[in-house]
Amino acid sequence: MYRFFGKLTESDKKIILDKQNSHHFMRVLRISENEEVEAVTESGIFKAIFESFDSENVVLQILNKVESEHESEVHLTLVQAILKSDKMEAAIKGAVEVGVASINPLIAKRNVSDIDKKTDKKIDRWQKISEVAAKQSKRDYIPQVSYPIKIENLENFDGELIVCYENEEDLRFLDLDIKSKNIALVIGPEGGFEDSEIDKLKSYGAHIISLGKRILRAETAAITASYHIINCLEGEK
Repeated sequence: MYRFFGKLTESDKKIILDKQNSHHFMRVLRISENEEVEAVTESGIFKAIFESFDSENVVLQILNKVESEHESEVHLTLVQAILKSDKMEAAIKGAVEVGVASINPLIAKRNVSDIDKKTDKKIDRWQKISEVAAKQSKRDYIPQVSYPIKIENLENFDGELIVCYENEEDLRFLDLDIKSKNIALVIGPEGGFEDSEIDKLKSYGAHIISLGKRILRAETAAITASYHIINCLEGEK
């Protein structure tokens, strides 16, 4: 069953799809009038069928509410140092597919990409990447991409900080005794973190871990570590 993201009308009896979702519904998938679809809204997930199309927006008629079933009880925030455009997009796309709850772009000292003059455009682009990945993987909501943060913003994080670091040789995630299911996974830029940044994260109580003997690209590390942590904490070791 196809899944779309939309908004409830004020009466809460119909769902309106935006222009992009409507185009996909009408022109790409060519969904028939009586075909049931799932629509994700801010108030939950619904089964619905086509009602009307006004040249831009599809309106769906709600049939019934659906229980959320594709989300993890683990709330994993990916704190990803800003990467070059295609790499950042790959990290966001893959992380959303494997189940991260939100993405915080991180300003690190060795960031290659500087988005200061185009932050709004980048956030909009990354949010669209998140939405497409959420649709593809049948997420029950679209993970939000925040405005960039600095390492100092992680000092009072209410949960466990996990940092993947290429110079850590021994400690793995499975060696940790993690109680919280609110996790921030911190991944460095292409050039890695500076020692001073790692020291600062340690002072915040972060766990510095290795992802194994091989050095992974930042975007690969983000996806691999996200998947591993979510599945471990769900009990699927």
